[in-house]
Amino acid sequence: MNKKNTYKTPYRERFRRCNLEYTNERLWEQSYLKARCKELHLEEEYMKYKIRLMISSLTVFVPMLILLIVALQVIIWSFTEYTKYIYINAIFDLGSLILVTGLLSINFFEDFVIRHRWVMTFTSTLSAYVVVLGDIAFNTYYYYKSNWPLNTLYDVFVLCMIYMFLPIPSSKAAALLAISVSLTYVIYFIHFMAFNEHNVAKYVHGLDIVSIDFFHYLGFNMMGIFFRIMNDTMVRSSFLDRYQFITEEIWLRQARRQESLLLDSILPPQIAKPIQKSIKEKIIQPDNDFYHLGTSRTAENFMSIQIHNDVSILYADLVNYTQLTTTLTVEKLVKVLHDLYARFDLAALSFKVQRIKFLGDCYYCVAGLGESDPDHATMAVSLGISMIANIKEVSVNRSLNIGMRIGVHSGTLFAGVIGKAKLQYDIWGADVNIASRLEATGSPGYVHVSGRTLSSLNAEEYNIYPGTESAQKDPVLQKHPMSTYLLTAIPSLDSDKTISIVEGVPNLDLQTVGSNRKSQILKPNLLSHEMREEFRKMPVGGFKFQFPWSRRERNLKNEKVERDLGIFCVAFKDKSVEWNYLHQPDYIFKYSVALGWGIGCCLIYIQSVNNSDIFYTGVVINIIAFFVLTFLLFICWYKKVCWWHSGQNEHRSYGKLSCAIFHLFEKIQHSFVLRLTVYMMIILCYYMVISLILMSCEKDQYELDIIESKLYNYDMDPFTCFHPWAYTNMMALILGMSYTFARIPFALKTFIGCAEAVVFVLVVCFQYAFIFEHSVTTSPYLKAEIAHSCRVCMMLITMYAKERQSEFNTKMNYKLNLDLQNKQKSADVTNQSIIILLNNILPSHVVLFRSRGISQLYSQTRTLL
Repeated sequence: MNKKNTYKTPYRERFRRCNLEYTNERLWEQSYLKARCKELHLEEEYMKYKIRLMISSLTVFVPMLILLIVALQVIIWSFTEYTKYIYINAIFDLGSLILVTGLLSINFFEDFVIRHRWVMTFTSTLSAYVVVLGDIAFNTYYYYKSNWPLNTLYDVFVLCMIYMFLPIPSSKAAALLAISVSLTYVIYFIHFMAFNEHNVAKYVHGLDIVSIDFFHYLGFNMMGIFFRIMNDTMVRSSFLDRYQFITEEIWLRQARRQESLLLDSILPPQIAKPIQKSIKEKIIQPDNDFYHLGTSRTAENFMSIQIHNDVSILYADLVNYTQLTTTLTVEKLVKVLHDLYARFDLAALSFKVQRIKFLGDCYYCVAGLGESDPDHATMAVSLGISMIANIKEVSVNRSLNIGMRIGVHSGTLFAGVIGKAKLQYDIWGADVNIASRLEATGSPGYVHVSGRTLSSLNAEEYNIYPGTESAQKDPVLQKHPMSTYLLTAIPSLDSDKTISIVEGVPNLDLQTVGSNRKSQILKPNLLSHEMREEFRKMPVGGFKFQFPWSRRERNLKNEKVERDLGIFCVAFKDKSVEWNYLHQPDYIFKYSVALGWGIGCCLIYIQSVNNSDIFYTGVVINIIAFFVLTFLLFICWYKKVCWWHSGQNEHRSYGKLSCAIFHLFEKIQHSFVLRLTVYMMIILCYYMVISLILMSCEKDQYELDIIESKLYNYDMDPFTCFHPWAYTNMMALILGMSYTFARIPFALKTFIGCAEAVVFVLVVCFQYAFIFEHSVTTSPYLKAEIAHSCRVCMMLITMYAKERQSEFNTKMNYKLNLDLQNKQKSADVTNQSIIILLNNILPSHVVLFRSRGISQLYSQTRTLL
């Protein structure tokens, strides 16, 4: 973690005139995120990911729907006195279940719904209205058959189902469907009020009750629209973060590969890797701000000499090189040498030969150096024949009189790195000197080999001639009496391939890497296959059903991250990661507060209609709750209103009071404790309002009124105390709001939701049981308090299932992005170690030229994303 600046702004300076800083908040605006997706040409990939998320939500919703309907049927059959009246209920519920699951199962064909996206909206609309019409038809059936008014059971559940689970790609379409469902229920209630003369029906569906239902549905629609918009915002943000991290990882990986290839072309891997590892350890140490190989201690540690047995050494030298230097310009000479040595390097790579170095017109390499190779002699000689074929082609193409002498000898050598200020890899030994003398005494156009090398070859594959006379007279070779031979052969198939490869890349340029990567940045619409695969592997949560028609590959990376999360509360098992996650700034917090204010207004209205004879204390409590909610709304939205009012001008200066409000809101956004405090204040305001319903109720007087009405056989208003279903709907709204805020521990929200449900059940079944007993139920002969408890429990299960799904996906993306950040840090260390090592091998201006392009490109990438 980076060290935080401990300097604190003086108290007075915080409230001086300031400019409006809205950059971070703007990055979380939905309009901005949509524009970024379109600008980066990611909208199509995002929609595919969004569809996968919706399908994963269905894998949660379908089992939950089955569980809820089965549980409701078990409860109804267990707590109903006369079971003969509930067969119709079972028929309606099971019929709706079969139809809904059948319709929604079409959406599990992912490829089909991606091509025909209207199918998702169509099946979702049919599924919603199957439940709605089944619910209304069941109540209507019993009312007209038995004059039994029943309350609807699935109205709240259908709204949650539309906004949170059904695969409707468009938020507007989801809102229109939910509003139409709400209006359908309101019209159903008005129908009973207008066309029925029975007092009971008017009590159940009176004008006040319809207005309460209207605001109840308004609150749930606001909550649903909020969920859709905020979910889209967070998913888009995670998607763009993922794109950024994946892009950076791919480019860093390419840069590391290019640097590693350059390093491997200078030093053998078995030498370079231990040195690079030691450099990385030095870089990671916090007390080493600068690292260089130029000290005596490090030079001693890095000096590495190795003995290699059974290798073949090849020396090559250009013939007529001196003539080239006098007849060609420097530029042309460099191009000729570059062409030749590029061909030789690629040929060496093809034959698994390690090039050591080239000095002017001399080029030497070793076969069998990196890994032991029983065919090292064959590889070295084949490379020599390929080099002769290459130089002949260059000579013809460029009209030059050049040739090549090549000497190959097999034996033992010493190889390693020496030097302090600059490292140098080289080879030594008697057999190295012999190979050098074989080249010097050889003949142009032939490979001059020793008898030891020839004994390792298949002689039938070569044209073999006696060695040169100069070799027999050479004093170095005479110290080691041997026979020498001149070899020729037709270049092998691998040699031909090498020549064609070289012809394809005659001019190598280090800037090629940078320009290619820059072109990728300037053309973000060209998404690579790797990028699309990474998007496809993004986590979607849900239950992992393996359908016969779907072939899902296992994602081991996602499975590893899933194991880092808890099962029920989806908390990171690593407490430090959970802590960092919760203490991230919440830039959508103001929207949660705005929804909290809207739900609070709905609750205050419903409470006021319920308690028409509200007492003075109740008025004061409502005013206090409204003032607190409005104050929080003002604090959280003042900055955005100023941003709108200024025409999105960040250079406009504001006064002391405005700056104080800006600073307070930013503190709330960035502080987990303050956000939690605001969350608890809003929930507390809700309970202040809802408690007024219970406080204004005189239970004893209500019980006496009920007893008198039955004794004297007259109809009384059953809602003289309060409307039980209005209280239940208010509790459902509060329960939904308890799960709405982001960056609040999911375990805490679940605990609060469960506590709310338990308290509600205690109020319904014990403290105010008599009142709830005399309210309408949702099924014939089912106890009304059971019906009330079922609604709140259904709400709790629904909110838990959806919020767990959202929390799971958010944390999965957070952890994967965190892992990518760590990989990037590791890649940065690797690149830095390679650059340090290259600085100790190549001239510094060459390394600077190469690394500068990558650094500039990396900063351009960050700026673009």
